[in-house]
Amino acid sequence: MTAAVADAMAAVSLFVGYEEDERDALGGCKYEADVIRDSIIPLKERLYEVLDCIREDWNAIIQNDLLCNDVKTLLEVCSGFHKKAFEFDEATVLYPRVVEGLLGDAWLPRAYLVLMYEWEDEASAIREYVMKNCGLGTLLDDPFRGIVSRLRHFFTGVTDEEFEKFVMNGVSLAVKPRWISDKRQAVVMGKLLGKSCKDMNDSFLFCKKDGTPVLLNYTQNGPKLEMDQYEIYGVIKPLIGVTDRKRQQ
Repeated sequence: MTAAVADAMAAVSLFVGYEEDERDALGGCKYEADVIRDSIIPLKERLYEVLDCIREDWNAIIQNDLLCNDVKTLLEVCSGFHKKAFEFDEATVLYPRVVEGLLGDAWLPRAYLVLMYEWEDEASAIREYVMKNCGLGTLLDDPFRGIVSRLRHFFTGVTDEEFEKFVMNGVSLAVKPRWISDKRQAVVMGKLLGKSCKDMNDSFLFCKKDGTPVLLNYTQNGPKLEMDQYEIYGVIKPLIGVTDRKRQQ
């Protein structure tokens, strides 16, 4: 399934980058779009079913080199797919309207990326064992690479490196990026990252509709829905846990 979805991602990545007349001439890529749209739920179910099976048989796995090697192969496949999902998200983030027209949801590429971050976080203890005992390589993907591009609908004006310093070390951003989205999204991001309201105001410029600067207020601007209902949740959630692992490196 991962191979089929990865191939579909590659085809869609190429398609959305074409000019409109070229896309019209190609006639679309409906089959590939259907594969991507229809596979997210069954892929998630299979990934977690496999994880449950590994956990149930763990005592037998660690005593059997062949089974350990099977787990290593699975983790390598998943890491490879994670990289493809990352590249797919990067390729489509510049063309949200085309992606939405093709897939019905411009956030679907990110859903695959978030799924892989979450699954690998769940499987982290297994990965660490296999890395130490079976020669499994480290993850290739850096969740901060391209993060500002994925957040460009919420604020502008910083680099990936500057944003990483803010997330990791609580460093106020030297040049305040302007928040251009709903302030509730800012509160969701701040709370997910463990940032105080002061941290957010020290690092971002918030304005009224007329452009007048205003301070973010976690109480007044707090989310009305569950946090996972906000678009920024899916972009920021993969950073949680990754920050702890980076500090330990």
